[in-house]
Amino acid sequence: MSKINTITMILIGLISISIFGCANVKHKPQLFQGENLITPYSGFLAGWKVSVENKKHYHSRMWQHPELGFKSSYVVSVTPREKIDVLHFRKIIDEPGNDSCLNFTSKTINLTAKPNYPQTLWQTQCLRKDNSEARILHLLIQGNDSLYHIQKIWQGEHPPEDISLWQNRFQQIYVCNTRSLKAHCPQVNG
Repeated sequence: MSKINTITMILIGLISISIFGCANVKHKPQLFQGENLITPYSGFLAGWKVSVENKKHYHSRMWQHPELGFKSSYVVSVTPREKIDVLHFRKIIDEPGNDSCLNFTSKTINLTAKPNYPQTLWQTQCLRKDNSEARILHLLIQGNDSLYHIQKIWQGEHPPEDISLWQNRFQQIYVCNTRSLKAHCPQVNG
């Protein structure tokens, strides 16, 4: 099997089920051969409206709050790994905010240069022309098979303690690899 086919199968598997706990229906968690994105806190997303976008080199799932919709949403995106560091991708992700917001800030919360999976956690804030505000908490993890971008989006009013809560949740996220002795995956009971 070619390397491209292997990566494609891994990406499809990752998006399909292995985002641990991320679904609005009951399911049995399972791990796939290779990298797996582990989000152990996400069981509360049950009942949120989920939409899936599968493109050739980009896969995404967005959960929208049942009452607030896009004003309170959670997004997990997976793309094939590039040969560029996470700070370069952060600049690309921040660019639309820099271009379209009246006032845009991007603040680093944590930058980790882990040898296996470098990552950065940051928050952006956008003041729009209509004086509405949006905040996004971002986590970007560079895996060996894929690049993982996790976002929590708030538009308009939100409780200030939500940001701390979500920072704690994002700090629980990690990538494991069933092929590696260094990046252990959790035990999954069948």
